[in-house]
Amino acid sequence: MIQCYFGNGKGKTTASVGAAVRYAGSGKRVLYIQFLKNNNSSEFLALSQIEGITVLPNQAEYKLFDNLKKELVAFFREAYTKLLSEGVEQCQKSYDMLVLDEILDAVSFGYIAETLLIDLLKELKDTKEIILTGHILPDGIRQLSDYISEVKAVKHPYYTGVLPRKGIEY
Repeated sequence: MIQCYFGNGKGKTTASVGAAVRYAGSGKRVLYIQFLKNNNSSEFLALSQIEGITVLPNQAEYKLFDNLKKELVAFFREAYTKLLSEGVEQCQKSYDMLVLDEILDAVSFGYIAETLLIDLLKELKDTKEIILTGHILPDGIRQLSDYISEVKAVKHPYYTGVLPRKGIEY
């Protein structure tokens, strides 16, 4: 089945982390992959220490907000398509759950082809639990999804100029 956590509010990654921990706690194996993040987020470090959860690091090196630079679109297309392909291959062999954190944003930025993601989801959805997160949920993915939770921002410190805080937003 496919679960999606999307929207402009805080808590999408946190929900996916909680689901991964719960699933691993039931004796299942989880593969956790992050897009638009550079292997330095706090959840990446914590999840790496939990038995039953494997965090697949992105081999491409970049700074946290480099994904917003137009001149790096080709770089991110190649890096994220490779990461997704490696993750799906590993998941098919050894895992029960696949978490693709921020993949919806990678699609909306044009780094991952929506058709590629949809094809992979169709291939996996009957045998794996899949979690997708991001800000915008494309219609094609919406139609395939079994669970959809929209996370809406009502109030957020960003609105008053507070920058992301380690351990809270990353």
